[in-house]
Amino acid sequence: MYPEQHEHHQIRDLVLENQKLLAENNKLLKKLSRNAQISLWLKVLWFVIIIGLPFVLYYYIIEPYFTTLGSSFATFQAGLQEIPGWKQFYEAARGSGIGGGQ
Repeated sequence: MYPEQHEHHQIRDLVLENQKLLAENNKLLKKLSRNAQISLWLKVLWFVIIIGLPFVLYYYIIEPYFTTLGSSFATFQAGLQEIPGWKQFYEAARGSGIGGGQ
């Protein structure tokens, strides 16, 4: 066996090993890319749920009760004014009570 053939086989073996490593590396990179994309979309979905859930709850669950009972914020506030001591508390909280400066 000539020394040139021996070197040729070594180079061929190294190229084949390099090719196998490149294929494995490509598979791993595709998995990482897929996992990153899935993670991004799950985070977007999570934030949409976190931000949108209160609006959906109000629109479909709470708001129908207000409309069927005929309640509104003005009616609620008028009802609060009839609670004994609420008017004094409200005025004190606004700063227009005793010593309010006006």
